Amino acid sequence: MMTLPRHLVQIISSLLLLILVAWYNVANAQQYTWQAPVATPTQSGYQSILLSPEVIGRLRPDLSDLRLYDASGQEVPYLLRAEQPAQYKRLFKNYDILSYTHRQGCCSELLISNPEKRKINNISLLIGNADVRKEVKLSGSDNRKDWYVLKEHDILHAINNHESTAEAKLLDFPLSDYRYFRLQLNDSASAPLNILQAGYYDTHTEAGKYTDIPVQELTRRDSAAAKSTYIRLRFAQPVYPDRLEFTISSPQLYLREGHIQMHPAEPTHRRRSKRRQQRERQQQIVPFILNSNAPAVVDLPRQKIQELTIIIRNADNRPLEIASIRPLQLNRYMVADLSPEQAYTLRFGDPKASAPTYELQYFQDSISANLPVLLTNAPEPLQKTGKQEGSTTTSKILIWLAIGIVVIGLALMTVRMLNEMNREKRV
Repeated sequence: MMTLPRHLVQIISSLLLLILVAWYNVANAQQYTWQAPVATPTQSGYQSILLSPEVIGRLRPDLSDLRLYDASGQEVPYLLRAEQPAQYKRLFKNYDILSYTHRQGCCSELLISNPEKRKINNISLLIGNADVRKEVKLSGSDNRKDWYVLKEHDILHAINNHESTAEAKLLDFPLSDYRYFRLQLNDSASAPLNILQAGYYDTHTEAGKYTDIPVQELTRRDSAAAKSTYIRLRFAQPVYPDRLEFTISSPQLYLREGHIQMHPAEPTHRRRSKRRQQRERQQQIVPFILNSNAPAVVDLPRQKIQELTIIIRNADNRPLEIASIRPLQLNRYMVADLSPEQAYTLRFGDPKASAPTYELQYFQDSISANLPVLLTNAPEPLQKTGKQEGSTTTSKILIWLAIGIVVIGLALMTVRMLNEMNREKRV
């Protein structure tokens, strides 16, 4: 059995390795297809760049193909942040302390004002740390003359916060709306407490911020036969709508059921038949109810789409008069350390790009949540530079040259082996 010469095997192996490396580099080279200039910063430090629907719609679902570059072409580390649809915040609101008096060896008296006559059933006291127990009594009055008991006896236990010099203590009592409250504390066994503030905790909901998504085309059809209204929204590009807001002008009272068909954006790299099958598999149906007693808002699952269809079932009622429909995207931001008067550019649109790894991710809590916000210009196609095109072309030429050399080498070896086999047969 014939064996190839050792030096020939080494040459072929080297050429094959060269082909694999070159092919890998070409296949994995970052090929961003879009860019969007960022508004010029006017100050230094961390700032938020609002990612518009036009930018978000051209990104991968996980936003992994997004990069930020400065004027010199250096990549700038960043964090991603997103608004929440609703945030629940708990705030301490003060009552007016009219007086806090002490009688030596007897008691202390705290007088609190409730001018709006709010209905309350608790008072929170912010008290300096003290290793002591206090007996307290609470009364209420509307004129500061006639006092009515609310809580005859309660105990404020030892106040010892290891992380702060003060602690909030909650005093519960029956629901009341007196204009004044009087808290009497027994100081016969110890010195008075250092009461810093009196108030209550108010929990309120803060809605997240949204950006309008431009609609390219809106069509509506009212079907008497189907007793339904069909509204189709088309967008100029793929988008990720998070919410639809309806403005309904008539009738004044209504209650309609319906659903939304979300049509996924078509991938351009698949054949038409496969695209159609994929759309049918991924199309989501979102049911909703429009009620005149509630905001006409429908929250949507996060999905990349280019059109959606709204179907409203009217039964035997007249179709709704809808003044407007607003598709909204929940605001998402890129947070980065920027320099004033410096030009920055977003680049994106590479389906093969992987998410970057920045050490900045370990310092999210160190960056303020309230930052200046910068906008971006409209995305524009990213033209390959001559250097990029030349590099890619050169790599492809080298690959094909190496393949050609290997093919020629194999052909020569085959001829040589056949000649040697013929000689052996003759012998």
